[in-house]
Amino acid sequence: MNTLTLVEGVLRDVRHAVRMIRTKRGFSLAAVLSLALGIGANTAIFSVLNAVLIRPLPYPGSDRLVGVFNRLVIHGQVFEDADLSAGMYAACTESARAFESFGVWTSGASTVTGKGDPEQLVTVTSTEGVLPALGVPAYIGRWFSNEDETPGSPAAVILSYGYWQRRFGGDPDVLGRTIAIDFVAHQVIGVMPRDFRFVNLSPDMLLPRRFPKSRLGPEEFSYTGIARLKPGITIALANQDLARVWKTWGDTDGAMGKMLEGLKVKPNLRPLKKDVVGDVGSVLSVLMGALGLVLLLACANVANLVLVRAQSRRQEFAIRAALGAGWGRIARELLVESLTLGILGGALGVVLAYVGLRVLVAQGPDSLPRLAEISIDATTLAFAVACSLGSGILFGLAAVLRSAIPGRIQSARGATQGAQQLRAQNALVVAQVALAFVLLVASGLMIRSFVALRAVTPGFTHPEWIQTVRISIPEALVPDAEQVIRMQSETLRRLSAIPGVSAAGFASGLPMESEYRNGNVIEVEGKTTDGQVPPNRAVKTISPGLLRAQGTRLIAGRDFTWEDVLGQRRVALVSENMAREYWGEPANALGKRIRTGGPWLEIVGVAENVHADGVNRPAPATVYYRVEVFPPARPGGPAVVRRGMTFAIRSERAGTEAFLCEVAAAIHAGNPSLPLAKVRTLNDVYRRSMARTSFALVLLGIAGAVALTLAIVGVYGVLAYAVGQRRREVGIRLALGAEPGALKWLFVRKGLGLNCAGGIMGVALAGGLSRWISSLLFGITPLDPFTYIASGALLAAAAMTASYVPARQAASVDPMETLRTE
Repeated sequence: MNTLTLVEGVLRDVRHAVRMIRTKRGFSLAAVLSLALGIGANTAIFSVLNAVLIRPLPYPGSDRLVGVFNRLVIHGQVFEDADLSAGMYAACTESARAFESFGVWTSGASTVTGKGDPEQLVTVTSTEGVLPALGVPAYIGRWFSNEDETPGSPAAVILSYGYWQRRFGGDPDVLGRTIAIDFVAHQVIGVMPRDFRFVNLSPDMLLPRRFPKSRLGPEEFSYTGIARLKPGITIALANQDLARVWKTWGDTDGAMGKMLEGLKVKPNLRPLKKDVVGDVGSVLSVLMGALGLVLLLACANVANLVLVRAQSRRQEFAIRAALGAGWGRIARELLVESLTLGILGGALGVVLAYVGLRVLVAQGPDSLPRLAEISIDATTLAFAVACSLGSGILFGLAAVLRSAIPGRIQSARGATQGAQQLRAQNALVVAQVALAFVLLVASGLMIRSFVALRAVTPGFTHPEWIQTVRISIPEALVPDAEQVIRMQSETLRRLSAIPGVSAAGFASGLPMESEYRNGNVIEVEGKTTDGQVPPNRAVKTISPGLLRAQGTRLIAGRDFTWEDVLGQRRVALVSENMAREYWGEPANALGKRIRTGGPWLEIVGVAENVHADGVNRPAPATVYYRVEVFPPARPGGPAVVRRGMTFAIRSERAGTEAFLCEVAAAIHAGNPSLPLAKVRTLNDVYRRSMARTSFALVLLGIAGAVALTLAIVGVYGVLAYAVGQRRREVGIRLALGAEPGALKWLFVRKGLGLNCAGGIMGVALAGGLSRWISSLLFGITPLDPFTYIASGALLAAAAMTASYVPARQAASVDPMETLRTE
């Protein structure tokens, strides 16, 4: 057979397949919809997986970009992503040999005034080498230079494309214009491209980081490093190079060298993509696997339909074989029909995937990285085509093996293969039930985890009644540190006077505000060994009344008072778990003393544990400081005070427009130039902390529901076919006096038997596969008995329901009509 003849034959088969699909609309619609559901779901999740994990970061040569961190050990606790210090940055810039470009950066927020209402914008403050490391040129203008980060030079700023459009209407002459940022004039030197993202952030503007020429005061490890490796340099080689730099730096500074040795500080570089993606890969992998099972279920469902269709055409195949058609010709026709169904199902699946992705991008969790980059690209389309062709071949081969083998074609005339047909369909249904059981177990485990998360006491009450707003008082606006505290306390007094407010306070950060998380080594009097580095503890600065506003209970002692603040009393609060760790009972902690390199502080109260990092994580041992003015960081320098604070206002009116207007008025009564940021309820923050679990729960729940539906359809289809094959037998039984109820039970028992066989196989599969989901679970094990029993019961109920309809049809057969036809 030459190529032209083969092509003509295939085209003829395609036209025939299209005609068959049009004439058998019920069969075709069921097959196409089943495939579209499975292929569409897999295509949608693959597009997310592709955008987040597979596609390179949107930077030139992104495989050479690394995040620069330290690994250190504090009191046995290992930190894999400790930040760098200014001294480390200087040493690395001077001596590192592994980097093509290197810099450090921090994220934050700044107040912009001068045009319209004041607003607080997201900023990234970076050194000169950060943007060259990323390798994304400015859309207009330039990057930062060494001069820009030199103290005393004119302040500069680079705008994001979005802020440039919003503030300046995309004016190309924006370069050289000034913006008042934190009440200091900054000159615009550049605008970044439209799609530029800074690692995992979308800042409104970039500011230069300015370090003093010499170290003044203690080192602060609060800067994230980013570097581009030189060609041929691996991460392991770069770690060795930085270890050499750290040792040289420590040798030149005895105290610093001793600290590095005591903390066992080592460089810990990692691909920048890991910082962008985080740990979302485990969630997406589980979802991809679950939806892959859905596609297999859809293929099994369509294979059942195709087997029934092929069985009804056996006589046609026998006649064609007798007239000279080869078995290969008939097999090719069946495969072409199956591939056509697969392609149509895939095309509809891509449409469903596109719609689903639009919803995901618009409504998806903020914690999902690279959300804006999710799209159906060439790679995703290739995946959809592969799913379509693979599915078509898979269930097409089932039809070929059952109907187009020469011996079976020849034996078709005058013979029945109903028993063999039923065995093949039974095997497919058992597989469907097993896969459905696996997905139901996965969905059940996620539901149980979500319920367990909701049952955790977070350390605050009624978060929907807690209005939060963050205020930052720039140094250029209020230089005096004491005045800052007075402004904060006056603002708190006005907020407390709003009708309906039962309590109010402010803190350096509220629970689950991870961007304001902070920690420090805390020495406990009489408990810390001399020469040993004390353990690291979470620390927060809070005002009097903050705990009451949060609904955080005092276990022992008292809260801070304004007398403590005004009298500069050396007092502190600790969390319950920290008190129990050192003194057994919370009450025993009262009167004990702690410190962080400064004067001793007396513990006057013990607060209940607060899950500050999310309810899925243990509550950290926490030390609460009162608001205060800290000594200057360098001799002769200004006093230090926390200028950014989040206010918590408890009221049943929280979140309403009228209440927000009154909150804004109370704040602006002190200074109308202060912008309001993070305006939300604590419930918004609380729900966001569970976004990953909720996201996985919804998608696994959908997968489980689809799997259950396909399993019901499969059981129903097999029993309906069995009733049709045994219609004569049923009629004779009824004529001989068989009870209709007994005949119903005959078919229901068959459906339950298939369900039991599939359930046993499903238990084994679920037991092996559920461990993949263990990283997403909370409060339960992957082998949770209740989930397995509930999933089995649900599947049994579904199977009984699916079995009852064809069983009832069997019992309603008219025996006289059956005998008459015989």
